[in-house]
Amino acid sequence: MPTITYTAKYKKNTGLMISPSELLALYFYGINVQSDEGIEFDLETVRYYILTAQREVENYLDIKLNPQLINETLSYYSTDYYGRFPFFQTKYPVAEVYSLIGLLARAEQIIYPKEWLKVHIDPDGMHPKRFSLVPTGSGAGVSGNADVIITGILRDIGLRSYGNIPDYFNVQYKTGFEYNQLPEDILNVVGKLASIGVFNIAGDLVIGAGLASTSLSIDGLSQSLNTTQSAENSAFSARIRQYTKEIKDTMSRVKLKYRGYNFTSL
Repeated sequence: MPTITYTAKYKKNTGLMISPSELLALYFYGINVQSDEGIEFDLETVRYYILTAQREVENYLDIKLNPQLINETLSYYSTDYYGRFPFFQTKYPVAEVYSLIGLLARAEQIIYPKEWLKVHIDPDGMHPKRFSLVPTGSGAGVSGNADVIITGILRDIGLRSYGNIPDYFNVQYKTGFEYNQLPEDILNVVGKLASIGVFNIAGDLVIGAGLASTSLSIDGLSQSLNTTQSAENSAFSARIRQYTKEIKDTMSRVKLKYRGYNFTSL
C-alpha cells in the first residue's frame, strides 16, 4: 500500500511570548508582506524581532518574562535583625524561594528552612522584588532556639561589631510568568515593538527599497503607484509612528507596576 510521508519543521520551548504567525495575524491584518515575486516574509526574521523586543522590555522593566531560576547573592546588614524579621531585596520579582544559605567566603554557615522563606503576592497576582524570612518553628533541620538561628552570625562567631557583610547570602528563587498568566499590557508592548522592525523591512517590499513611486506604460495605457516612502519615511511610517506612541504611553503607565521603586544609599 503506497504511503505519503510529510516532513514538517517545528520548534518548541523557544521562549517566545507570541509566535511569528500570531504576530502577523494580530499586527499585520490586511497588510501584504510578500515580495513582488510572491515570496512570503521569512518567519525566522519575525522570530528574531520578537526575541529582541522581549529582551528590550525585560531590560527596561528589570523583569524576566519566561519562568527561570535565578541564583543571586545578597549582603547582610545587622540592622535588619534588630526588632523585626528581615526581608531581602532582589533584582527580579520573586515567585518562589528555593533556598537561602549564609556563606562566609566559601564556608557554609547557615541554611534556612524553606518553610521560613515567604513571598508576597498582590491582588493582581504580581510578585514584588523581595521575600521575607519569618521563623515558623517547623521545617527540616530546624533545631535550637529560633533567635539563635536567625542572629547566629552575630553571637555564634563574634561578628556583632560588623554592620555589613558583602555577598553573605546566596539565594535561589523563581521569577517570570507562566504562559497562561502573561500580562496583556506587556504582551501588547512586545508585539508592537517587534512589529516596528518587521514594518521597516516590509515597507521595502511594496515597490522596492528606496523607491517612492513607480509607473508602468504599455501601448498608451499607463499605471502609477505613489507611496509615503522617501529618504525620511518608509511605506508604513504612519503605522510605525502610531505604534511608537502607543508603546511610550503604555510603558509610562506600567513602569512603576513592574519595575517598582529603586532605592540607593549614600
